[in-house]
Amino acid sequence: MKKDFRKFVLSLYKPVKCLTFIMIGSMIISQILDLIKQYIIKGIIDLPNMENFQTTDLYKTIFILLFVIVLELIFFYISNITRTIHMLKRQTPYISEKLFNNLDKKTYSFFADNYTGKVSTAINEINNEVTNLNTQITTKFVSLLTSMISSLVVLYTINVNIFITAAVLFTGIIVSRLIYFSKRYLPFIKRAEEYNREYNGILNDAILNFTSLRLYNAVENFSKNLKSKKQEANLYRNKASSKEFTFGAIANVVYVVVLTILMIYSISLFEKNMMTLGNFIFFINAMISLKSQTTSFTWSYIHIGEIMVKLKNSYELLYTKDTVQDDDKKDIQINTGKIEFRNMYFKYNKNYVFENFNLEINDKQKIGIIGVSGSGKTTLVNLIFKFYTPQEGSILIDDKDISNYNTNLLYNNLTYVPQETILLHSTIYDNIKIAKPDATDEEIYNATKKAELHNFIENLEDKYNTIVGERGIKLSGGQRQRIALARIFLRNSKIVIFDEATSSLDNNTEFKIQQNIHRYFNEQTIICIAHRLSTLKDMDNIIVIEKGKIVDYGTPEYIIPKYDNKEFMVKEF
Repeated sequence: MKKDFRKFVLSLYKPVKCLTFIMIGSMIISQILDLIKQYIIKGIIDLPNMENFQTTDLYKTIFILLFVIVLELIFFYISNITRTIHMLKRQTPYISEKLFNNLDKKTYSFFADNYTGKVSTAINEINNEVTNLNTQITTKFVSLLTSMISSLVVLYTINVNIFITAAVLFTGIIVSRLIYFSKRYLPFIKRAEEYNREYNGILNDAILNFTSLRLYNAVENFSKNLKSKKQEANLYRNKASSKEFTFGAIANVVYVVVLTILMIYSISLFEKNMMTLGNFIFFINAMISLKSQTTSFTWSYIHIGEIMVKLKNSYELLYTKDTVQDDDKKDIQINTGKIEFRNMYFKYNKNYVFENFNLEINDKQKIGIIGVSGSGKTTLVNLIFKFYTPQEGSILIDDKDISNYNTNLLYNNLTYVPQETILLHSTIYDNIKIAKPDATDEEIYNATKKAELHNFIENLEDKYNTIVGERGIKLSGGQRQRIALARIFLRNSKIVIFDEATSSLDNNTEFKIQQNIHRYFNEQTIICIAHRLSTLKDMDNIIVIEKGKIVDYGTPEYIIPKYDNKEFMVKEF
């Protein structure tokens, strides 16, 4: 797991490898130049006490100092410009694309079991935290580490005893703080982030369904649930902070004691002319700088640790849960729309939905499926699309076991029209075009005409550029279904599956669309799940399913009269 996570983090830097080296390298050079600057300033202080001192020597030294300052600023800005402009421009779009494409590998269960807000938060969090990581590594970690080394080098040139004492003090503070951080601080931060992600998921879900909450007068109760989640997150973060502050107080006491001893020691050296004024001043400056640098460095490490916790939590959600492992499977080539369920066993939990289920649908055959809710109709569709995997048996398309083939390539040959059509918050045009991204305008217009949608769109103010709203909220159920139907006419795949796809349409519109389906889909295999028996009158055959078993089979002329008055069937609306 740890190895895979490290590979994942490194993969996020694939498009910016060279820029990362430039960013870090420039910051290191900048800090080295800062060390040189300190030496020059120390020399300026001691310069008047040197023999043969002349004012021109001071001018020369000042000129060198200015040159070093300019170089330091140049490399500092190179590092920051690389990070904030060039890396950001390349890295975040790449990460967004990478993470969103990865969702294509997730199983149906992944989306069923996780809040939409939780998943979107994880994607945004990785993007944001990688940007924060770049900042922490460059402006804090690398910069402070180089500065601390520089300060210790200054102390070494002043006095070896002071150098050794300072090195032991600050190294001890850093190492013990980081161990303490890993054992006592980080676990609380991890728990806090888990509650925060849960909070964000609930919040997004609540906003998406706010109308329902308001109608059922449940807003106040739901807000209490949100409050509870945020309190839990804050509780663990506060516990983490209290651990860090306790350690910080102890470390500061040790620092003040050691600093006092070293200052007394340095004063005695100065009195004995064993330390110059410049060295004395720089000793004090280095000790004060090391204190702030040590504190900032350990906090930077802590922040990097927090970032890695967030990245790992998001990584575990997006990459280790419910992933379809079929990248290495063969490409499927489908020539016919023949479908077969062979000796299939499937269960969700303990009870089987299908036991030794067998069904064969011939190429270009139009099959209707009826049955009560929970009889297994929609489950059959989910199995064809590999949303679930049978425990035993197989599902074949064109005599090929679909479990052996790449899922995404299988979808190129299938089109699914669900009962509830969910649309993107975009234009009508874009919502239809997702079925065939390279479709021409003429193809899209022809598809909408077949779906009895074109005239409606033309009467809208913005026509095809009309925004449908989130989940298509600006359109009626029937209008949304007609957009879904337009997609199938545009896509023109070998197998088309309708799952109550015309249930929201009025009888007249449904009749016209059924005529169009019968007229234009003579070369496709069609499976139509319906409650209204009239929807299936143009099918070749109708299957009746009850408790996962086929209990009857026949032509519409045989099935419709027989089951029209059955209690388990839903009558005409």
